[in-house]
Amino acid sequence: MVIGEQGSDDSQNQNIGTIQQTETPEGPTSESLELMESIIQRLQPTDRHDIREMISFRGLVSGSLASMTAVFWWISVDKGGDSLGDADIPISLIGGFTFKEISIIVPILALAATFIMSVGRETGNAIMNNIGGILIVIILFYILEPLGNAIMGPEIEMQVAVFASGRLIAMAIMLGMATTFFWDAILLQWVRSTMMNLGVDLFPPSSNQELNPAVDDGLPPLG
Repeated sequence: MVIGEQGSDDSQNQNIGTIQQTETPEGPTSESLELMESIIQRLQPTDRHDIREMISFRGLVSGSLASMTAVFWWISVDKGGDSLGDADIPISLIGGFTFKEISIIVPILALAATFIMSVGRETGNAIMNNIGGILIVIILFYILEPLGNAIMGPEIEMQVAVFASGRLIAMAIMLGMATTFFWDAILLQWVRSTMMNLGVDLFPPSSNQELNPAVDDGLPPLG
């Protein structure tokens, strides 16, 4: 009876030990640490509180730029396209799209290219950067196509082409910047939550020299 009870106690202790080991949170992997260090080095936050402020600021700027892009398209293309001569712009050679359709496609491509290249930069993925470069070439073609039509053919005036390309450039830049700020906010939020949940602090603690400047002057410590 004693041997049986001792064997059962050993088995229970083993089970308890395995449960405690599985419930213990694992530390971050080397890839996660390298990615967090890369994000902190690129965005240069000073501490965790600064990360929180940067998340708030970048989220605010991203939402503002996205809404500005939508309002700009509604005023300059949807409502003011007829007065700016959008009906005279020839159909695109790639896809056969009208200018109004291109004015929607170009910002979406700028969003996709910015996001893909941002992910490829952080992860070191050459294929994603390659795809982003292809999208940039397509965007530039759509932007410069009205100017090319004005130079090569008489069916569109140069002023109409300049206004068309200018609007496409403005919308592509605004939505690309909105995507960049939003992606940076997401990365900072991930870094902050990872450090808080796993107890990792990638910021160096304040040194004693900062607390006691007399040490730098060669004087003995105070007190």
